[in-house]
Amino acid sequence: MKIIRNEKHVKLRARIGQWASLGGMAVLGLGLVISFTRPQWIGISLACLLMGLLLSQIGLYHTKRWVQRPRPDEVLEKALKGLDNRFELYSFYLPAPHVLLGPPGLFVLRVQHQEGQITCQADRWHQKFSAARFLGFSGQEAVGNPTRAAQTEAQEMAAFLANHVPEEAVKVQPLIVFTNDKAELSISESSIPVLPYKKLKPYLRGLGKRGLSAQQRERLSELFATQVT
Repeated sequence: MKIIRNEKHVKLRARIGQWASLGGMAVLGLGLVISFTRPQWIGISLACLLMGLLLSQIGLYHTKRWVQRPRPDEVLEKALKGLDNRFELYSFYLPAPHVLLGPPGLFVLRVQHQEGQITCQADRWHQKFSAARFLGFSGQEAVGNPTRAAQTEAQEMAAFLANHVPEEAVKVQPLIVFTNDKAELSISESSIPVLPYKKLKPYLRGLGKRGLSAQQRERLSELFATQVT
């Protein structure tokens, strides 16, 4: 299994999380100081408090996704460990954040890291209400619509291939992968396969090895290598 990860991308966003968190704390502190020492500056104090809260939320979001270990991309790496070197996982280099190339085909892995009770029925998603998430204390966004997000990422990847290797008729297959062990999934009638990360490797092995020829894989691997800088 080959892992090709854009470490610069990861480090930059980790720094954004750290600096936003520190900046949020500093601005919140400034707002509190102003409220006690210059009560007539109530407008400035409130502006500092609001800006501090915003920066803190940005910091919490980025810290949870890019600093806290294991990161979702590391969970994918762990899930795919044991596959041979014909498989290549590209993270943060291509139009879709996570792209897997291997004998079964070309896959866009739509990573979801939410926890709690999550249901999907006929491509309609619902996540059980959480007060911490609602108030922004968890640093975790709502589940949204992973089906639509996965389809968009697959379309962007397909457009990229059409521009660079139009002669290769390669189908881009989206998969939705939940990387949080605390996710409780109830899936019914999903047009896109939905998998907890522990079932990703068995799923791929169950597809067999007839998705792409060795020549197709080599051609795509060469193309993807041009995007790795």
